This record gives sequence, C-alpha cells and structure tokens, in this order.
Amino acid sequence: MAENKTPHAQAATSKAPKPKPPIRKRSGILLEVDYVIRNNETRVRLMMKGKRIYYLYDRYEPYFYLDAPASEIPQLMKAGAIHRGMRIHPSRIEEVEREVEGKKRKVLKVYGKHPPEIPDLRKALEKHKAWEYNILFGRRYMMDKGLAPLNMLKYERQGRRLLKVISQKEASPKFRTMSFDIETYNPLGAPRPNQDPAIMISYSTKAEDGKVLTFKKIHRPFAQDCGDEKGMIEAFNVAVREIDPEVMAGYNSTQFDLPYLEARAAKNKCKLKLGRDGSSFRVRRRGIRDVASVKGRIYVDLLPLLRFLSFIGAVKVSRFSLEIAYAEIMGKKSELKEAMERLDIYKMWDDPSKLGALADYSQGDAHITWELAQAVLPLELEMSRVTRLPPSDVVGATSSQLVESLLMHEAVARGAIVPNRPADEEAKRREEHPIVGAYVKTPAPGIYENMVVFDFRGLYPSIITAHNIDPFTLNCSCCHGDGYASPTGAHFCKKHPGLIPEVLAKVVKARAELKDRLKKLEPGSEEHRAMFARQQSLKILANSYYGYLAFSRSRYYSREAAESVTAWGRHYIMQTGEKAQKAGYTLLYQDTDSCFLLMGEKRKEDVMKWMKEVNASLPGGMELELEAFYPRGVFVSKKLAGGEEGKTATGAKKKYALIDDKGRIKIRGFELVRRDWSVIARETQRRVLEAILKDGSKEKAIEIVRDVVGKIRSGKMPIEKFVIETQLVKPLDKYEVMSPELAAALKANKRGRAEKLEQNSVVRYVITRTGGGGELLGSATHSKAAKNSGSKSKSSKNSVSDKAELLEYAKDYDADYYISHQIIPTVLKILKELGVSEDDLKLSGKPSKQTTLF
Repeated sequence: MAENKTPHAQAATSKAPKPKPPIRKRSGILLEVDYVIRNNETRVRLMMKGKRIYYLYDRYEPYFYLDAPASEIPQLMKAGAIHRGMRIHPSRIEEVEREVEGKKRKVLKVYGKHPPEIPDLRKALEKHKAWEYNILFGRRYMMDKGLAPLNMLKYERQGRRLLKVISQKEASPKFRTMSFDIETYNPLGAPRPNQDPAIMISYSTKAEDGKVLTFKKIHRPFAQDCGDEKGMIEAFNVAVREIDPEVMAGYNSTQFDLPYLEARAAKNKCKLKLGRDGSSFRVRRRGIRDVASVKGRIYVDLLPLLRFLSFIGAVKVSRFSLEIAYAEIMGKKSELKEAMERLDIYKMWDDPSKLGALADYSQGDAHITWELAQAVLPLELEMSRVTRLPPSDVVGATSSQLVESLLMHEAVARGAIVPNRPADEEAKRREEHPIVGAYVKTPAPGIYENMVVFDFRGLYPSIITAHNIDPFTLNCSCCHGDGYASPTGAHFCKKHPGLIPEVLAKVVKARAELKDRLKKLEPGSEEHRAMFARQQSLKILANSYYGYLAFSRSRYYSREAAESVTAWGRHYIMQTGEKAQKAGYTLLYQDTDSCFLLMGEKRKEDVMKWMKEVNASLPGGMELELEAFYPRGVFVSKKLAGGEEGKTATGAKKKYALIDDKGRIKIRGFELVRRDWSVIARETQRRVLEAILKDGSKEKAIEIVRDVVGKIRSGKMPIEKFVIETQLVKPLDKYEVMSPELAAALKANKRGRAEKLEQNSVVRYVITRTGGGGELLGSATHSKAAKNSGSKSKSSKNSVSDKAELLEYAKDYDADYYISHQIIPTVLKILKELGVSEDDLKLSGKPSKQTTLF
C-alpha cells in the first residue's frame, strides 16, 4: 500500500534539488569557440566534432589590460559606463606582470561581466592606455587556454559543462561535405534576382552522386520535380537538414548563389534554411571581401579561396571560371562544362528537348565543385591547424590575418601583451609613405637560349630570422648600437629574440622537418597528401611575415623593420648577380629573389658547383636554389607611352615565356585571357609562343600567323571565333562614350529584341564588315553616348561601334579589324623581337632577311 504524505512533506519533496549529472571523461575534436549569454551569465561555447557536431559550455571572464598603477585600483573600480541602457562597472581588477613592447612590466587586468561590455568599460577608463579590449572572446579563450582547432581534446564534463581539458593532440578529422550550385533563368545574360527565377538547385555528397532539384518533369533519375520554385527551395532545405553536412561548399556562392536563393525565397514567401539551427546565412565584411558563414557548419566559397591560394602560389590557376579552375587543379576537364554555353541556359529551359542536357550540366557543376573541395580543403584545414584560426575563419582569411592569429597565440604563451590595431588615421598615415621595395634588373627584350634560373629559398623569412628583425628588437639599448646592422642604418638586438623571428624560426624549422619526412613517404598516399598540405601551409605562412610587418593595419607594423628586410634583400640579390658575372655568366634579369643567368658555354655541373660556393657565403638559413634550366625563353619589351617612339625599348618585368629542359612551358604576364580579345586572337598568340619555344622556329611562327590571317580574309572561319564578350556595368543611359558593346546592345534593343539588354547584361558581339546599324544607333536617344554619336553615325559607318552587332544579328565579320586590332597586336609583341614587321605578317611586304632565331 502506498505511503500517505502530508502536504508539508510533499512540498519538501518537490523542492528537493535535482541530482547533478555524473562527471565523465570524453574526447572530441575542437572546431571553433564562441559564447552565449544565458541567465545574465557569459558561457563559452565550444563547437566539437565526434560522431556528430555537439557543444560544450564553460565559464570564463572577459578582460582587458590597462596601463595604470595598482594604487589606482579603488578609484578605477568605481568607474562606470552605460551599456545598452544599463550602468556597468569593472567586476574586479588585479595587478599582473606582462611583457609590453619587448620589456617586462606591471599592468592592471580589468575584468567585466560580459564580452560586449568590454569596449564600453575601456572608454570609461580612456585616460589610461589600454590593450586587448577588442579581441574576439572565443579567440581569447583559446589563446588563454592554449587550445588549437582540429585538435582532439580529452576532457572531463558534467552534463554539457566542460570541467577541464586533460590533454590535447592533433587529429585528422573527416568531414561530411555537401557541394551545391544553382542555375537561373537568364535571358539578359546576367540574371535578375527580383525577376528571374532560380530554375535548378544541384547538390552532391560524393564525386559520382548528387541530385538536381527543379520544377519541370525531366527524364533523369537524379532530377526531382518539386512543383514550383518555392517547392524547390523548400526541398533543398530538407536535403540540407537530412544530410546534415559539416562542410557546405559552393563556387562564387557568397556573391551569387546564396543571396540569389535568399532573394527568391523572399519572393516566394518562404525561408532559406542552411544552418544547423534552421537559420539562413550571415555575411560580414572582412578587409576587402565579403565572407559568409552558416551556423553550425563550415561554409566554404571555393572561388575567393582559390584566388587567395593562387595569389600566394599554393595552387596555379590561370582563370577562375569553375571549369578552368577544375581542369587546372584536377588535371582533367569536365566534358559537360566544355559543351555548354552559360548564356544559353534560358533557351535550354524553354526547350523541352534540352532539359535533360541542362540537368546533366547542373549536376556536373555540383560534382566538380565537390571534387574541387576535396582537393583544396586539406590545405585550408592544415592552415587552420598551423595558425590556430578556426576552419570557418581560415576559409575567408587574408594572409595578414593568418600571420596575426599565430603571433597572438604565441604572444600570450610567452606572457606578452598583444599590440592594438591602428586607428584608421594611423593606417592612412602609414600608407602615405610606401616602403622601398625589391631590386629589379629588367631584361633586354629578345629571344634567349641556354638559361638557368635561381631563386632564394625563403629570402625574406631567412633575413628576418638571421637578423632578429622585430618591432621590439629595433634599436635596442642593451646592444649599444652593436646589434645586427641593417643597410638602412638601423640595428636589431643580438641578445633577446623578438616574437616575430622566434615564431617564424619555428615555422621554418617545422617545414624543413616535414620536407625531409615527405621524401620517405609514398607519393599519392593519404599520409603524403596530408603532410604535403601541412608543409605547403607552413610555406605560405612563412612567406607572409614580411608583408605583415609592412601592412598598414598590422598590430606589429614597423616601417624601419620592413625597410631593413627589403634593404637586406636588395643587398643579397645584387651581391649574387655580381658574383655570377665574375664567374663568367651573363646576368639577364633579376627580380626580388630570382636571378636569370645566360650560361654561355658552361655546363650544368659548373652551375651546380657555383651555386654551392654562393651558398657557403650566405648567412645561416639563407639558400640559393636551382629553379630550372631553360633551353629557350622570350622576353618582350615594355610598352612605351605616346611620344616615346625614339627611345630604346626596355624589357618588361614579369613578362616572359620559357620552356624548360623537360619541355614544360612557363608563361608570365602575357594577357592570353583578356575577355576583350576574341577567341581567335588568344589561340593565335598561344600557338606562336609554342612555335618559338618548342620549335625555335621564327618561320613556323610567321606561317601560323599568315595562315590565320589568310583564313580570316577568306571567310573560312566560323563567326563564333570572333565573338568578344563584355558586361554592361552601368545603366545604358549613364555611358558617356559609345563603346562597341554599348552600341551592339542599343541596336539590339531598338530592333525590338524580346529580352532587353540593360545593366549587368553580358553582351556577346562581333565587329561586322558592313555594320548598317547607324540609323538605329542614332535614334536610341535614351543614351547620352548615343546622343553624342547620333549626328556622327551616318558619316562614320566604318567606326568600330557602328559595326558592332550581337552575335545573333551578325551576318559576317570585319576581317581587317580582327587582323589589325586583334591578331597582329597579340603576336607582334613577341615576334618583333625577331625583327618581324607587321607587313611580314600581313603578307604585304617581303619577309625580313633574318631566317633563324639567333
């Protein structure tokens, strides 16, 4: 029989505290850290990866440092500020010893209650200098606790509360990745999110798997008819929720796919749900670019990532369209992408017979985006591990942010206060006085044989570490002017290592060790790929330290230190050139850390012996490395401004083409991919370069050009070879000058084209032989440029703009225009170094007497 309880006993029972969860030991991989405020208490939130993503919570107080004596603590505790309508005060203040600008000293550590209050508390105490009041709280927690993202943490927890971290070690997590891409209805070339629907959303979770969401019946097993655009967006939300990806990857998705889908969701009165909590996405400005994030997931836009990786030399990409980036990084082409023309997507959507091909194309986009993500994400994850910046932040980071993250972690570890970022006024003042850069000896234009090219391995990093270059070792008092003497007159301490050279030395040493270990691994193995990505990340990081010293918004900016780096760089590269000339080499070209020499009669063994002698004379850590032997190379002349025809042409820097002793071609600076050049012009320039470099034949190069010129004159080439593609970047009535693309657009609109061309439209036009659109151009009076040219159009029917027509209206092409303004300019900059004239190429003059390259 149940026991009867009195009301008093029942009440006592109901108020009994819940038993605390047991303390358990667990492990998981740390991804990132942020914070939440609950019940007026700040809780650090650690995003962890186990079998799934989960969160742990910890308590931690926000703080900043103040330059004030301990005797003022009572008065400082009374200082108050208004934060969101509430009066706030420091919660406590203590005196601590820290390293400030390279010297140990006492400072005050001022604590607040919540992270958002810290900037207001700092303002209340602004009569004293303060530091570290604007560091993100999640980063602050990781720095103070010595935690690094992508490490496996072994910890104790009670419920979801983290009690302590027992240990941490590196981990190699595998991430569930989902790529996505959209297709849009685009009758004007560039789609309009307020008018043109998204017609397909494709996604993939494997190289050969994926789905295409749409709202037409398409006979493909992977195509899903969602009824309408709203149904398609909602089906995508469901797919994201069910797949629950840890990484979401797109290509130019921050600028295009995500905002377009959000705009179309709003138009259809539904929501885009990408985050683990059902939220959409967030975009914030970071430096010169917009960076998106998705709650609870690592979001990656591969386009800006590849631009950054290409800029710093981690990957080689000549053009950043998805298909070209894929072909150059993966070493294979997408057949679907090659066969498609993006501007025809709306026509395919309107043609039932082509819907299957359009779905194939859309699925192909998702597949190659997924494959690209698998290829480049390991490098980004290693960069996260090396810099201790969370993966979500690394993806959109600049090189200065990567360097700064590691420096901040290392500064805290050695008990040093992190300097503040400069105010806008200070950053602008720094920019007004550029730092003297690297030494450049320009080449004499021409074709050369038997070259060898050297590079200094990590020239600037080795200078920084060898000479202890740091803002806080500059002109120290302890060495009494007897430190490392810079060519600029500055000197750096020999007794106490600076933060930057100390951290950089660790990075350089770690990379050297990894390179040695790589030699013992099987190329292509998983371990080799991971280690290669790690050493590449360390290389990128090491090469960014000089730029960070010179960056106007750097926390560790030092003009004198940065100038000393470049001054020493000029010293060593010029010294190397002098030694080469004394050894009997001809010095052709030098730029920053590269040295191009003509070998003459010397052999490869002579070159290697000389390189060893040079390296023996260099400071520790600095080394001259062989890049390659080049049997032949082309160096072109710098374009001279008007009125300088009589001057001697000089070589252009960073503008050359070489072929190495293994037959590989290296091209720098030739604008083979400018879209205001026709397809035939770009193709011809590349063929001419190959004839010069591979065959060493001026005659073959001339014959290639003559053949192309002849075919153009005969009309035997398809008109598509002559298309020039340009986007209208302004409203048509805002143009002041009648350009060919504007003229083609105005004439097409006047003809009554079903879809009007307007701002952001992509215009694909041809310069025709007969033109005939002058009267249309003159009557298109809504354009200032048309008004300005209207009176002239009838009398200048041979003008380029008058003859510009959209491809769909073009019946022929102007052979003389393409020969004189497209083909000849692209190849003459190369062939003129061989004494070839314009008449030689046009078959209107006798070939030059020179019959060989040399």
